[in-house]
Parts: sequence; structure tokens; C-alpha cells
Amino acid sequence: MADRAPKIVHVDVDAFFASVEQVLDPRLRGKPVLVGRGVVASASYEAKARGVRTAMSFREARRLCPAAIVVPGQYEHYADYAERVRCLLGNFTPAVEVAALDDFYLDFTGTDRLYPDFAATLRHMQQSIFDQTDLSVSVGAATSKLVAAVASRLERPRGFRIVPPGTEEEFLAPLPVAKLHGIGHVHTATLAERGIETIGQLRQVPLAALEATFGDAVGRQLWERARGLDPRAVLDPPEPKSISRETTIEGGTIDLEFLAGLIEYLAERIGSTLRARSRQARTLALRLRYTDFYSAHHSTRLAPPTNDEKSLLAAALELFRALFTRRVALRFLGVSVANLEPERRQNDLFDREANRRWYLNRGVDAVRGRFGWNAVFYGKGLQLREHYATKPTGLVLSTPCLSR
Repeated sequence: MADRAPKIVHVDVDAFFASVEQVLDPRLRGKPVLVGRGVVASASYEAKARGVRTAMSFREARRLCPAAIVVPGQYEHYADYAERVRCLLGNFTPAVEVAALDDFYLDFTGTDRLYPDFAATLRHMQQSIFDQTDLSVSVGAATSKLVAAVASRLERPRGFRIVPPGTEEEFLAPLPVAKLHGIGHVHTATLAERGIETIGQLRQVPLAALEATFGDAVGRQLWERARGLDPRAVLDPPEPKSISRETTIEGGTIDLEFLAGLIEYLAERIGSTLRARSRQARTLALRLRYTDFYSAHHSTRLAPPTNDEKSLLAAALELFRALFTRRVALRFLGVSVANLEPERRQNDLFDREANRRWYLNRGVDAVRGRFGWNAVFYGKGLQLREHYATKPTGLVLSTPCLSR
């Protein structure tokens, strides 16, 4: 019976943004690091040891930890490392759900013959991620997502906990109610006012009383979670409905050549992503924001649908010429595609130019896949390298946020 029980694993990257910054800059290792703009998006464990918490204002964080080093953060760095972690997890099971940038669920159900020593397999997975990324992860395993997530977060960093089937209620009982994933501060405070501070105490409250206090939906959710009940399955990654690439231009610019180069680069990134997913787009949109915060946005239909960056670029430049009508510097530029569908190359089989573009794009993708994005640049992209630093996966642009 136990062998047939679900084996759900939760993997959480420890202090993700701050840890990536410490990997990228070894001088930050062992030091309190804060990532964010205005409020703390991530804090290293050296900063957390001094009382700093996520979502805290920098003023309060600096009061608690005057020696903290503040890093604004770059989304692209974190996206790169998140994808590396996801790929490493996929080596152990194809059932990997990305719950957040640093948050993954895996399903090992039915893998007993493949992994007879489940604990050793998870230890190996944890160590493999550290060996190949320098990032530590915490791992929890149970029969449900809820209990696995609680288990992974008990002893960070490098936490490790397996909750055997049938012991879920015993495991949860002594823990504070706040440990239940998804229960907010307001609900926790309401329960505390009624003397309910542990999950075991919450389990003693009748369902009817919880529904009367919190409403039917939330009350039942609290009742079920106190018992470790969580029917949610590990989901396959959903197909994206759109793909976007965007950048903030520090200080703003009206340099048309520079802006055209940026649009070309963003179109390249979108085309490459579409081809990697074997998708093509029917709609392309361009969004501009000026230094005075005035915004302009428009979209156009792509006929035929495409994943060729030259076709995407032509459509984007046409929109740019129509939208960029003010004598004010631009501070933000974004290109996106939507109405995605499976790639259908048969539509272009008798179009010589389309065939040439198809083979050229795949050749460039192959070169970049082997030698890095910077191995091949179009003309305007070479000019951008004078303005931006590079890394193996491309240019280091300024992004407007730490997560999409």
C-alpha cells in the first residue's frame, strides 16, 4: 500500500535572488545581501539571521542590518538559473511543475523500481543542483503538495524531510498554523485570537465552526489543510498564451539606430523562443513608454503566422514608426507575440525565401545552442554590445522588474 502511495516532492531554492547574486559575484558570499528596489525582494541567510525579511522596506532592513549590501537585481539572471534548476530536476522525473521561479513540484509516483532508494535519490538530486549551479535547495517529500511544501521549508537552507505515508497529521500537529502554505496573516491572526496557534489545535475545530467564521470555501480549505489533505496533482507546464521580451532604457534615448537595434534583438529572442517551443504567432504587439511616462501600445496581425525573427522585426518596426511620434526620449520598449499555434512549416514548402529563412534560423539556433547566444549577432546587435554587457545567454538588459 505504501509503495503505491503518491510521492510528491517540493523543491525550493534557498534565498533564490540573493543566492544567485552571491554565485555571480563571489565577493558577496558570506555577506548579508538584499535584492530589490524600495522593498526587499530577497535576503541572503546572513541578512535573515539579523531579522531581515522579504517585503520589508529597505529603511527597516538597513536598521536591522547596517552592513547589508543592496543589489537592484536582474530578472534575466534569475530566469537563467531557474531554467537550469528545472532542467536538472527533469533528469530525475519528467513530471516537473514550475509553481514559481524558485519553486517546483515533482511527481515520483510509480518510480519504485527505477529509484529503489527514494531518500538517496532525493539527496543525489539536491547535491547535483548544488554541484552544477552552486545553489542550495531544500527538499520535502510527502503524499501531497501541501505536506511536501511544509516539509521542504522547515529547516532551510539545504533542508531535507520525507514525511512517510500515514504520518501526515502527526507531522503537522505541532507546527504553527502559519506553516500551512497558502494561509495568510489575516487568517492566522484570527485563529490566534481564538487561541488556535498550532495545526493540531486547528484540527480540533469542527468544519461548521470554521465555515461560520471564514466562509464556506476558506473554512473547508483550513479544515482540509489541517489534515494534510490536498488533492492537487503535479501539472504539466502549461503552453504559454503569449511571449514577451522587454527592457528599460536607463536615462532614455531618442537614438533611432539604437532603438531599432533593441527592437531587432527583442524580436530575435522571441523568434528563438517560439522555435524552441515549435510554435508560431499570429499577433505581434509593441509597447513604448516615454521618460515622461506617457505610453503607447499597438498590435498587428501576422499573415502568415510566423516564428521568423526577420518577419517579426519587420512588423515591429512598422509599429514603431507609427507609434514613435513624440520628441521625447523613450525609457521602455517591449515586444510581445500572442495567438500562438503549433508550427506548420508545410505552408512554406514551395516558398524559396521562406525555406532559406527556415534553414538559416535553425542553423543559427544550433550554433547558439552549442556556443552560446553571443556566437552569432546580426549587424545592429553588434552595435548593442558597445552599450550592454554580455553573458553566454545574450545581452544583459535592464528589466523593469525581478519577475514576470
